[in-house]
Amino acid sequence: MEMKEFNNIHQKISILGVGTWELSENVSENVKAIKYALDNGVNFIDTAEIYNTEPIVAQAIKGYDREKLFIASKVWPTHFHYDDILKACESSLKNLGTSYLDLYQLHWPNKSINIRETVSAMEKLVKDGKIRNIGISNFSLEEMKDAVSVMSKYELASNQVEYSLVTRDVESDGIFDYCKENKISLIAYSPLSHGKIFKNDGLVADISSIGKKYGKSPAQIAISWLLHKENTFPIPKASNLRHMAENIEAINIKLTMEDLSFLSELEQKYHFEPISKTHKKT
Repeated sequence: MEMKEFNNIHQKISILGVGTWELSENVSENVKAIKYALDNGVNFIDTAEIYNTEPIVAQAIKGYDREKLFIASKVWPTHFHYDDILKACESSLKNLGTSYLDLYQLHWPNKSINIRETVSAMEKLVKDGKIRNIGISNFSLEEMKDAVSVMSKYELASNQVEYSLVTRDVESDGIFDYCKENKISLIAYSPLSHGKIFKNDGLVADISSIGKKYGKSPAQIAISWLLHKENTFPIPKASNLRHMAENIEAINIKLTMEDLSFLSELEQKYHFEPISKTHKKT
């Protein structure tokens, strides 16, 4: 498994992570899929208190060397007051069966609570050893800058955003460049645009034209495109072994510059709005 430095934390993690939003109702299959990923070198698993998948992750990681894993969770914005964040973290730790989180993320911005209070609680968690790194999710460029400006003891490790071949607002909004310049990792959720990629025949045909060269599926090509992005860690979900194996195989695809250019131009033909623009929170 190829590993890459998670920017300013000076730790290398697998270039592909496992997302756990909206897993199937078959818990046993979910656990098997995550274990398959772990057994094949993936060490980065992302969850959140609102997903209700922390207990599933706990089952999957049981028996593995905890220090070799990179477990990330998120706190919901209604819990952004100081004491609420501390309680929410304790709950997540209990659900996950671990004494610490490698990354704890503010799930969505909450303008009704002062970001200074929120960040102060996150820094308290780092100081106490409950979490090792602070991240954010779905923050705009200005919201990210606001969070960075009130961090007094630690640096922002990441921003988790929707990012795919045809959902690339983070590039036009300046988030991608800011993160790159400031050594903040981008965690790309919904790298297949919530499955919308497969519902557009023209888009599927265009991606397949590249996939045929490598004997790979459109999903694998879409994931590979992200894997070629500097500073970016895609976290596709997979509720079963077949999909998980397919996702992991995407790591072995080495797209040419010509292929990458062709794929990058597809966004102009098939742009999908990110869920953050439609106010749906995940």
